[in-house]
Formats: sequence, structure tokens, C-alpha cells
Amino acid sequence: MNTRGIIRSQGDRPRTDVGWAERRQFRRKAVIWAAKLETDHGVFDCITLDLSLGGARLRCSRSIALLEPATLVLDKFGKFPSEVVWTTPTEIGLQFTESPEQVASRFGDILPLGA
Repeated sequence: MNTRGIIRSQGDRPRTDVGWAERRQFRRKAVIWAAKLETDHGVFDCITLDLSLGGARLRCSRSIALLEPATLVLDKFGKFPSEVVWTTPTEIGLQFTESPEQVASRFGDILPLGA
């Protein structure tokens, strides 16, 4: 577990058993936005499936290594430095490395604040 309480797992979705939602620090907002993911291994097209002030869930055609640094690029909102905290064969979970306040300042009223 890291300092924000996200359970890192590889090969399956984030935990959905009882109690997982209560451990989330930020509420998530479902979206379907085109994005790019910049990594040390190249730039990949992705679809953003949901966002929070703490991170994002993406559908990508390429697998990304667990704990790999990555930058989520959203045309309307800019670049978000991140770390890959979970993976499946088709989706990845990112944790933003900027503070929630920095993320909130770029998204404005689009994302729900708090837990």
C-alpha cells in the first residue's frame, strides 16, 4: 500500500469487495475522453474512463508496467504527471503525483471534490 492508501495490484481490477469504496480518498467521475499517455517507452492513445482528484482509469491498447511513471495528456486540461498503480490486460489505473489542489485548479468544476 502506498501513502494514499491505493492497493497496488497487477492482473486484475482494483478491489471491489466491501470496503473498497470507503477507502477511496476522492470521488470518481465517469467520462469517456480521448487521451494520450506519455511513458519512457513512447506515447500511446488511450480512453479516459473515469477521473478523480487523485487519479484516473484508462483503457489502453498497450500494457504499461506497474509503478511506471507516466504523464496523462488531456487536450483540454493539460498534462498530469502520474504513476501506474494497477493494471489489467486492457485497463490501467493512474495515481496523479501532483497535489489534489493542483489537479482541481485545472479541472475547475468538472470533478467532484472530496470523498
